[in-house]
Parts: sequence; C-alpha cells; structure tokens
Amino acid sequence: MNEIDRKILASMLEFTLRVDRRMKDVTLDKFVSDLDLQDAVLYALGQLGEKANMLSDSFMESYPREEWHMLIGLRNRLFHVYEDIKIDMVYEMAKNDVGKLVILLCDLTGLTRE
Repeated sequence: MNEIDRKILASMLEFTLRVDRRMKDVTLDKFVSDLDLQDAVLYALGQLGEKANMLSDSFMESYPREEWHMLIGLRNRLFHVYEDIKIDMVYEMAKNDVGKLVILLCDLTGLTRE
C-alpha cells in the first residue's frame, strides 16, 4: 500500500468515526426528525465514497472489497439522486454497517478508534 492510499484510508476512518459517534444512541425516530444530524451523516457517507473513488488501482487490486464499490455507488446516489434517498436505509447503514467499516479501516491502516 502506498502512502497516498494510506492517507486516504486514514481520512475514511475519520469519516466513519464521525458517523459512528454521531449515531451512538440515536433512534430511527430521532434520526428522521433531526435534519442537521441527517445532513452530517449524509455528508460523511458521501465523503467515504469520494475517498474510496480516490484509492489507486493497485490498492483496489490488492485489497478487493465490495465495500469500496458500494461506497462509491452510495456517493453517486447521495450526490446525484438526492431526492430518492430512503432515510431509513441511511439510518440502518449508519447504525449497522459503519461499525464494520471502522474495523476494516483500522485493520488496513493500523490506526485505532481514538
């Protein structure tokens, strides 16, 4: 893994940790009613896809994970088809999938949650 990819992954880890912290103890009702929280989470998720799209081809070949392509697709959907976003699906992703991504990124970067 080259230094640029390592920096991108570290940045991705920071965005996943932001989502993870913001979503702690948040219910679906709270998420649906808090537009500022939605905006923050949607922005961070979009940035994850933006960063994943910046990873080098050699990295993608060395670490083929469906997560990279899913994040890129999510970013495209968030930024280009915004009005069709299903907020309950975003909630589920932020509550259930981001934690798994934190673990993956910590493993790849050697960084911790702190």
